[in-house]
Amino acid sequence: MNYGKREIRELNIYKEFEYIADIPKILSIENYEGDKIVFETFIQGENLKDIFKTYKGNNDKVTKLISHVCNTLKPFWERNPSIIHRDIKPSNIIVRPNCIPVVIDFGIARDLGEKSITDTGQPQPGSWRFATPEQYAGKKELVSYRTDFFSLGVLAYYLFYNKLPFEDTKEAIAEKYNQKDLSYDTVEECKLTSFFNETLKVLPAERPRTPDILISLLQ
Repeated sequence: MNYGKREIRELNIYKEFEYIADIPKILSIENYEGDKIVFETFIQGENLKDIFKTYKGNNDKVTKLISHVCNTLKPFWERNPSIIHRDIKPSNIIVRPNCIPVVIDFGIARDLGEKSITDTGQPQPGSWRFATPEQYAGKKELVSYRTDFFSLGVLAYYLFYNKLPFEDTKEAIAEKYNQKDLSYDTVEECKLTSFFNETLKVLPAERPRTPDILISLLQ
């Protein structure tokens, strides 16, 4: 395939962070009849979107997966300037047979030190379920690693309850965000409520200030 700016950026991210165990690894890039062919290591496992029901009501299982994803992304967030994934959702996580998650698809990841490639800050098609208030509003200036924090909060809630925390349609979620109504149902036996409470905030500035604070909520 012919690689544009977005694909080149994704490859550069993989190269810069190739020391991280749980992201895709590039084996080689070959030229063939004017196209570039990228060979990646095969990741054995199951896509989280296919097995999310196995996490329902399991505090330990959800906490371990979210903690591992946080630790995988921590070097991206702590880089100066930060790199943010911007598209955290079940289909972008592969769970290995040993239950260790691999974060994939950095295609819309954003390097805050570079000019944005996308025209708007709005959620990508198919990603609205886990997108943030600032993405819905198209406020690119508010996008930061705290954007990923919010999506992780939605993901954790989705895994534990097997439903979204707010509404089930893009339009209904947008309305909740517009009204700044981020209320959601919880049950006493869920040990992740403090994680939801801290990450699911309308304003990014109200979410955990650092990756370490975020991870501490899962301990």
